Amino acid sequence: MDTLRLLIDGDILTYKTCWAVQTEVGWDDDILTTATNLSELKAQANNMIQEWKNKLGDKETPIVICFSDRVNNFRRKIFPDYKQNRKGNKKPLGYNHLEAYLKRNYPAHTIPQLEADDVLGILATDGAFKRNIIVSIDKDMLTIPCEYYNMDSEITEVIDEATADHMFFFQTLVGDSVDNYKGCPGIGPKKATELLLSKGVKWQTIIDAYDKAGLSEDHALVQARVARILRHNDYDYDKQEVKLWEPPRN
Repeated sequence: MDTLRLLIDGDILTYKTCWAVQTEVGWDDDILTTATNLSELKAQANNMIQEWKNKLGDKETPIVICFSDRVNNFRRKIFPDYKQNRKGNKKPLGYNHLEAYLKRNYPAHTIPQLEADDVLGILATDGAFKRNIIVSIDKDMLTIPCEYYNMDSEITEVIDEATADHMFFFQTLVGDSVDNYKGCPGIGPKKATELLLSKGVKWQTIIDAYDKAGLSEDHALVQARVARILRHNDYDYDKQEVKLWEPPRN
């Protein structure tokens, strides 16, 4: 078994690099346009990847850059409003060019109907390497048992399975306005933390919270399945389909 692999969030890498390189160009007093230098774009992405390899491993450390399926998303079949608040948002200049470049020049992985988060979660828990370090800035990575390097804070956290499960149930309770699912009405981060500490990280805690809000277990399950970032056991490679999360009955 190999020792270490870096799993890089390709969506975040592409966004961050494109925004960093994009500049305004003034043509006269009335006209401003945006521009980007494709050579600089590629160079900056290459430099970032090499910096992470040097800091977290070495120049020989294998990497996989993970991307979302930009056409289909299984969560919209469960919850049609998922991320509909982002509809119409434009990607930064050069996004498609850089994504294509990274896919051509690095080991890259996309799974139909999955987001980059899910691909990262599946690979991080597949047992192929002794250590997997996820490189991202997405708080959803806290729901995956892994080593997580935040590319903004430059801090690495080790997330064990108990912590990951706690954060998954936390997200099921509080929802995520960025992704447009609301969680349990009346429960914010403080209340969710109190409930999970006092009642336990178990499905019955979630059922009781939703029931108190006048909502059914089925409603809670939809929120949980949307919140769930996939792990290796949540995906069937033979059938190429998601195994929807089922709550433990104990």
